[in-house]
Amino acid sequence: MIKIKKYNCYYNGKNGKYYVDNSYPKKKKSYDCCCEHGHKKDKSYDCCCEHGHKKDKSYDCCCEHDHKEDKSYDCGCKHDHKEDNEKGKLVEFAYQNASPISNLPPGPGGLALPQTVAAVTLNKVKVGNVVSLNGLFHINNDSPAVQDLVATIYRGIPSPGNLIYRKVIEIDNAEGVDDDFTEVVVQFVDDNFKTTQENVTYTLVATQRIGTGLFLAGPITFTATEIKGPF
Repeated sequence: MIKIKKYNCYYNGKNGKYYVDNSYPKKKKSYDCCCEHGHKKDKSYDCCCEHGHKKDKSYDCCCEHDHKEDKSYDCGCKHDHKEDNEKGKLVEFAYQNASPISNLPPGPGGLALPQTVAAVTLNKVKVGNVVSLNGLFHINNDSPAVQDLVATIYRGIPSPGNLIYRKVIEIDNAEGVDDDFTEVVVQFVDDNFKTTQENVTYTLVATQRIGTGLFLAGPITFTATEIKGPF
């Protein structure tokens, strides 16, 4: 049996010749652009539309063009695509640890409140970025009554005008024993940077609302993480 392959025949009116399948002279594929140029696949050319085009134009832009994810080109719109690609990345990190190994079991004693729990400093926080704050410390209640703990965070010198976070929690006394050991966690995102600031210090402070009997104990950890914005 002889198989005969099907061929398509094309007639060229300019030269009066016939062509079979792909032997017919065709124009190379062009791409849609805001200008009237037909461009090659690599798009590594100068175009009157002032767009730098890439092979993979896979993201949305207000200029109605699809551009490569790395955004490493100049675009006619007003977006800074490189900045957008870096949003959410770590910029700077600072931390302080104290008394990482606790006595077991927890007993009476510690540092009587009020106390500065920890302080961390970031070299520079740029406008639009945010700072994630996380703290962990322990409180020992040596009094026979329930006590109120006040945990505060200041940006700058601890003063009412620099207060950015306050948390009040109730520290129970252990039943039948004048001692209760409690873990305290604080978390906050400082997003109020309208200008770039240098040497930004955060201070975590623990105080007792009324009376005495609360003591600061370890382990203690306080961290500040600057994250690229804006959000």
